[in-house]
Amino acid sequence: MTNKVTLVGIKQAKRGFKFVHLGPSELCDNCPLYNTCMGNLEKGRVYEVIEVRNIKHSCSLHEEGVMVVEVQEAEIEAIIDKKAAFEGAIITFHFQECSENNCKFLKLCFPLGLKDGDKCKIKEIKDKKIECKLGKKLALVRLKRMES
Repeated sequence: MTNKVTLVGIKQAKRGFKFVHLGPSELCDNCPLYNTCMGNLEKGRVYEVIEVRNIKHSCSLHEEGVMVVEVQEAEIEAIIDKKAAFEGAIITFHFQECSENNCKFLKLCFPLGLKDGDKCKIKEIKDKKIECKLGKKLALVRLKRMES
């Protein structure tokens, strides 16, 4: 995936900082930097700052202002069917069907940053023996979403 240029608050402008893009605030509507800041990020995706540029701007949302940064979509830990868990494989990610609201793996079965049907590359197998309360054979993996 290609890097994207955007703006983040000065306190967040650090390599490795991750954030979920929640979309614009009403304060952003008339901002001249709207397209640079909001225009190239997709709502609901997790981004990671990979480069900080020494360019600051004032901002109605961030008291101390914002800095120009390069971001890329972050790799996401998720639970998938164990049969599909091979490092380097390209898969279509699907949320797990689950009725266990108190499961410790619930956030990994429905991870932030991924949408059902996303094409992803398995970057790493973290655990091939996830103990599912429903008896499913699952694996914990680290995924990188592929551009469509």
